[in-house]
Amino acid sequence: MDLLYPVLRTVLICLVGFGIAYQGRRRGYTIFNLYGRFNRLQFFILFMGLMGLFYAVDVIEARLFDYIVTLPAYWATRILIGLLQALLFPLGCVLFARRIHDIGFNGWAGILWASIIIFINTYIAVSPLNYLLDLFVWIIGFLFWVLPGQPEPNKYGYPPFMHQEPLHSQEHFEPQPPTPAEQEVRKKVRKRRKKR
Repeated sequence: MDLLYPVLRTVLICLVGFGIAYQGRRRGYTIFNLYGRFNRLQFFILFMGLMGLFYAVDVIEARLFDYIVTLPAYWATRILIGLLQALLFPLGCVLFARRIHDIGFNGWAGILWASIIIFINTYIAVSPLNYLLDLFVWIIGFLFWVLPGQPEPNKYGYPPFMHQEPLHSQEHFEPQPPTPAEQEVRKKVRKRRKKR
């Protein structure tokens, strides 16, 4: 039972986070775009920022729990902290998925790792175990930082800061024109969007 609550809370936070990301993508916010790549410097800066935000949420949670005297206040604090973590979840997904794209692998591993970070931040155990779990997050973040990305374009896009046409490459990555069937689907989607 000690592990069931954090697992269910993590699943709920991730589902709310996916909902936030879905709505953000529908409204055209590019911050929720999983496509593309982050190089090591971009990853390092954003990883430090994301971890700072997670620790800020932990500090807010600890400070709010110092003043709780009623059960409704307890649940309101839990909901508030869950929403803050749900806002950070899509940002973690984007960060790790784009970095894994730069390395040359599928971004699902980044989404899984963002879910594990949410679990670690919701799991409250004895202090030595919490410190070990935090150390685990930092070690994996360090590994993502030191692993070199692919210098050439891969199926996830061009490397960050690279000119869009490689100068000395035999392969030429140009988008193919859409087929007539794809054009029809795009027209239907545009019509549906205009109705909203």
